[in-house]
Amino acid sequence: MQSKITLSLAVPVYNGADKLKKQFNRIFSECDNKKFKNFIEVLISDNASTDDTRKVVSYFKKKSNKKKNIKITYFRKKKNEGVLKNIIGLSKLVKGKYILFSTDDDLPTKGYYKEIYSEIYNKNFKEMYIAPIHNSRQYYHSLFGKNIISYIISRGSIFSGIILNTKCIKYKSYLKTLYPQVELFLDYYINHGMKDLSMNSKINNIDSKKVHKKFDDRFQRGKDYAFLGRINILEKFLKKKKIDFFQFFIAFYHQYKWGLQIKFMLRQEKAFKLENIFYKEIIKIERKKLLTLIIFLIFINNFFSKKMFFYLEAFKIKLLS
Repeated sequence: MQSKITLSLAVPVYNGADKLKKQFNRIFSECDNKKFKNFIEVLISDNASTDDTRKVVSYFKKKSNKKKNIKITYFRKKKNEGVLKNIIGLSKLVKGKYILFSTDDDLPTKGYYKEIYSEIYNKNFKEMYIAPIHNSRQYYHSLFGKNIISYIISRGSIFSGIILNTKCIKYKSYLKTLYPQVELFLDYYINHGMKDLSMNSKINNIDSKKVHKKFDDRFQRGKDYAFLGRINILEKFLKKKKIDFFQFFIAFYHQYKWGLQIKFMLRQEKAFKLENIFYKEIIKIERKKLLTLIIFLIFINNFFSKKMFFYLEAFKIKLLS
């Protein structure tokens, strides 16, 4: 039996009441009309929040009952089961033909849901659709297309704005990382492909915390900022021959390029101790020779930049490790 709901907006939540309220306000401002009736379901998976998340959802559920244009489904776990279980369980709870993922702290600009409606209403597709993120460019074809795995990892880690066909979600075997969605999206892309959506609206992150404060926030990223989880996912897909070594190499390069950007931001924030701890953690991997080469290449690529000495220092530290 075909689902009556076209799109399930799936939002995993933990202590995000204030941000979730802004999400709901955006949804209701665009979707609380007859055009969206039976089109969108908002599914909240609450990982045993201790803030006002339940109250926020309850308020908007009552509001939705007035016109009955927006369906809101709320699941609350008895205890905090962690990011992994909260995310991977989403696809089992939704009722829509398609699932649109979102975090509570990524707020789309005006017109977002109207554009999403135009993109998917009365259409059949299996590709992974990707909505644009503010300050993040869309995929550009490079290195014979081998850079797309790197793009899926980087864009997929943001989580919000990814649309999948619910029936095509088959992935089950997840590593214990804070990025289960990266595994899901990589596997989905390999099987069904992807399409960047051309939209005027964008998704903005409304979490204004500095980087050093995110290491020990509600996501509990740890000393490595959950960085090594991405590397382990790459290793897994290479080992299972779902990607080739050239794809692995390019993605590996871009992940460490991002890692060094985190290191630089920590330095700018004068979080020197955390900067050193973070860098020591992310260079503790088995592929020591490859990592040395990668950091050297990143240094060479920045040889004429203002950060040249920063990257030279990072390379020296790697050589001495």
